[in-house]
Amino acid sequence: MAGNIAGLPLPQRVLEAYDELTKSERRLADLLLENADAVVLHSASQLSARAGVSNATTARFFRRLGYPSFKSAQNEARRPAEPAKEAPRIGRFSSKADLGDHLAADVQNLVRSVEQIRSDELTQAIQTMARAEKLWVVGFGENYPLAHFARALLIRVKPDIRMIPIGGFSIPEEFASVQSTDTMLALGIGRRTRSLRSIMRSAVQSGAQVVLVTDQATRAGADAATVTLRCRTKGAGIFDSVVAPVSLLTYLCSALALRIGQSAIERLEFIHQIHEDWGDLLSGDI
Repeated sequence: MAGNIAGLPLPQRVLEAYDELTKSERRLADLLLENADAVVLHSASQLSARAGVSNATTARFFRRLGYPSFKSAQNEARRPAEPAKEAPRIGRFSSKADLGDHLAADVQNLVRSVEQIRSDELTQAIQTMARAEKLWVVGFGENYPLAHFARALLIRVKPDIRMIPIGGFSIPEEFASVQSTDTMLALGIGRRTRSLRSIMRSAVQSGAQVVLVTDQATRAGADAATVTLRCRTKGAGIFDSVVAPVSLLTYLCSALALRIGQSAIERLEFIHQIHEDWGDLLSGDI
């Protein structure tokens, strides 16, 4: 069992133990993370059927979470929630010990992410992006900075990179040029948005491929993705960590450049030459 999770609420126990769950157990975990009330609304047999797992798997899953049985987890979920504790203060990272914990968590996120991402899924994602006529990078809300970072790398090695959303432009009008020969790189870290799920499904309906980068538990449109790459984002403080997603995006873009080959090298050299030719003309730009 991951750490000492006894006493934590059910959703938090699931998140803490997620990396150590079997494939079948993760089906249950995904179901409960999507709808925490399922454990109250259904019996153990009904929950097993909805997740497509055996009753024995369900029993083992709840024992792994620290419950004596499914019934004890259900009874706990039915009890009124205790008043929320005071949120940690922003200045909690004030000592070297706290910073050490923070860095250790980020290293752990990287290690666990590498362990859980399959090499064949990485290869599929890179090949899909390399074959695309246009690459679409999509990130809403908290994922917008990640999407912006990914596009900044991709535009150096591939000429037609579209981004959604883009300030001042209507999303439907931008998306209308999507084709079956395109690939979408969708960022779904943390909070799920209806916009992301909708645009991913529309891309699939248009025949485009979708590469989804998400976290270890979120199911933000995973059913609409051609390939899903999950990163561990557990933070040591009040914010989630984006170290693993940033590292994964950097790797994907580097591997894509190598996959494309000579045309990517020529584009990088041409961009470098433009900088050399223009020189000081760019010094005052954004």
